[in-house]
Amino acid sequence: MSGVDKLIKALRKLGLTEYEAKAYIASIELGEAEALEIARRSGVPRTRIYDILSRLESLGLIQRLLGSRPAVYVPIPPEKTLEPLKNKLVEEVSQALDRLKLMYASSKALSRCDVILLRGMQAYKAGLDLIAGAKEDVLARIVYLPLSVFEKLVEKLRDAKRKDRKIYLFLDVRLLRREIPLEVLEEVLSEFDGKMFSPPMPFSFIASDFQDLLLLYASPDQPERCYGFLVHGVGEIGKIVKEHLSKGSLDKL
Repeated sequence: MSGVDKLIKALRKLGLTEYEAKAYIASIELGEAEALEIARRSGVPRTRIYDILSRLESLGLIQRLLGSRPAVYVPIPPEKTLEPLKNKLVEEVSQALDRLKLMYASSKALSRCDVILLRGMQAYKAGLDLIAGAKEDVLARIVYLPLSVFEKLVEKLRDAKRKDRKIYLFLDVRLLRREIPLEVLEEVLSEFDGKMFSPPMPFSFIASDFQDLLLLYASPDQPERCYGFLVHGVGEIGKIVKEHLSKGSLDKL
């Protein structure tokens, strides 16, 4: 997919039609142009160009220069025009998500779908969200995480600590120290009274609030291609894990 095709796709997500997106991009490229110039540049049929430009003008994306004969159109800076469209889209998606969450929570799907497969940033985000949303205690066992995700995780742990959440942090520094200096890892362990461990399991990251559980695998060579399993409602398992933690016997799990 070319750069222009990606722009068209993005603009269509903001509510523009394909012709509107093409004409708008052409207007940006030309700066000031007559309708027929924009039609030639964009590939929009001449029979449609005036309607398309009128629509773009009504959206506040371009404006017609007063008194110009024939009409000359100029684009308005994208940061002043597309930002409101983006914010509106984000708000609509956010409201839809909240509504769908309520619908899902009240449906029978919740009892049938206890495990969700996540990939890429969705998997990392699920772990961060578990830590951020913990009501009581937090478990984080880390064999490997990319630096950017590790830094975000530490901030989430700090937020949890400020909320008086009990933090159970375990680090295996063998892979982590490839990207993170050992002294930094030691400082993090000290900050959260964490422990070093050698994992018996292949998971790179385990996070839990003892209600839900994330099991994630990420390769240091391709961290963006990670995958994880988000388990809802661990119930009695969470209680057992928490009991072992309180006794300091995590390695027996």
